[in-house]
Amino acid sequence: SIKKIPLISSEIYGLWSCYINETLSKCVFSYFLNRVEDTATRQLLQETLALSTQHIPIITNIFNEDGLPVPNGFTDKDVNINAPRLFTDGFYLAYLSYLARVGMHNYTLILNQITRADIIDYFTQRITESIELYKKAANLRLSKGIFIRAPRIEVPKEVQYLEDKSFMANLFGDKRSLFASEITHIFSHINSNIIGKAMVTGFGQVSKEKQVSDYFFQGKDIATQKINELTSIYTKEGIPVPATSDSYVTDSTVSPFSEKLMMTHSFILTNTSVAYSSMALADNLRSDLMTLFMKYLAQDKKYADEGINIMIENRWLEQFPQAVKHENLAKV
Repeated sequence: SIKKIPLISSEIYGLWSCYINETLSKCVFSYFLNRVEDTATRQLLQETLALSTQHIPIITNIFNEDGLPVPNGFTDKDVNINAPRLFTDGFYLAYLSYLARVGMHNYTLILNQITRADIIDYFTQRITESIELYKKAANLRLSKGIFIRAPRIEVPKEVQYLEDKSFMANLFGDKRSLFASEITHIFSHINSNIIGKAMVTGFGQVSKEKQVSDYFFQGKDIATQKINELTSIYTKEGIPVPATSDSYVTDSTVSPFSEKLMMTHSFILTNTSVAYSSMALADNLRSDLMTLFMKYLAQDKKYADEGINIMIENRWLEQFPQAVKHENLAKV
């Protein structure tokens, strides 16, 4: 049987991460569903929650069949679905779009590193589901006029070739016009930081632990700084600045989630930001942008490390799957 082939490290890590994320998502969407008002948004939240609910036992069965411990993840104890509304319906839709984008990216990376047929099928299906979620969320936001679109730019009407060798000297400078790829990465960063800012603002507002609340509001300040810096680049270049009129966060001070869930969610958001900054750094050639994204990488790494320390102190961080150190098994 194909399932007799042991899982390799990338498959174990991919499934472990999915389990943590799915149990977290189940808590988050259960709460969202209990507070959503718009009918179409409710339908999309129900579909997404149903998928998470289906995926958890699938991963559990794979772990059991391979004799691996099933992570604790998150349970009903980590959510209070009856807590007052903390986020707006507009945030629910923006969050769904963000989740779909992250899913398309992460599941594709995992799929590139796995070999077992059943695991390939599982992550292939996850990519398909993420694409469908993105399409539905995008269409719904467009129909409501609340979709934040990437800037429209004017480009040359004819194919052009470089003729001036001095272009290479200016390629890494900060005087030339932005490439479309650079505009895209800036937009992606602005968009994801709008979501992250709203999320940690809400978390900071309802957290009952001062250290944790302060940490979330520090994240809000970092996201605000990034949004301001990146939108100022658009302004200087005469490029339309994406914006939302929805603050996304209410004035509730009752937490729908456990401190452990909120800290883990913040950690996931920060890791995603690190990945996006790395991609932007690899795909940008203007020196001012390279400097900026390198700063963001260092900033996010420092913020993530602070979060990990808080989680370890409170026993909120599950041990990541790791190789056994055989020397430590010796009973001598």
